[in-house]
Amino acid sequence: MWRVWVEVLRFVWITCLGFALFYSSAQAATRTDIDHAIVQLGKTVPNMKLEVELTKTWSRAYVSDRIEGALLTMDPDFLSRLTPDGVLFVIAHEYAHVHLEHQKKLGSKAMELAGQPTPDMAFDAIERNPATMEKLHAMNRQFELDADEAATKWLASLGVTACTEDVLRSIDGADMMMPVVPSHPGYYSRRQVICRK
Repeated sequence: MWRVWVEVLRFVWITCLGFALFYSSAQAATRTDIDHAIVQLGKTVPNMKLEVELTKTWSRAYVSDRIEGALLTMDPDFLSRLTPDGVLFVIAHEYAHVHLEHQKKLGSKAMELAGQPTPDMAFDAIERNPATMEKLHAMNRQFELDADEAATKWLASLGVTACTEDVLRSIDGADMMMPVVPSHPGYYSRRQVICRK
């Protein structure tokens, strides 16, 4: 009798493994999906200019607002766990930070709070003061939700619904461990913004 159960379990395991391999290979996003997403977003986002760098990073994906244009850094492992719609949302969310000038606003607030002449000096000073740092974290948490809202609207203007499993997986780490950090809202707060009717 146990041999029958072993064979049944082996069949179930092989079937599940095959499905997982098929699903991950059929759904995994690529650099082509990034390029396509940028072209698509360029149709709805005013003056969108974005360079992309694929490199290993703890942050999964982040944008740097530079004088010569925005730079999106994305972890290739994170990219491989996304679908094309997930990539579209991640890029829209990150570019929304540039469009809404979040980095500049955080830098100005940090200089005000620390009484320092540059954002870098201000952030260095504030890091040693948890109570002041919490003020920046609170501001950044709101900025994350604002970026989700902008990305959701941009996707809607392209005929793409953001409140889908593929997109929501992109904010939950796409099956990766999602660290809890004080500067970002949790999954359910973000989902509420993205899925707002």
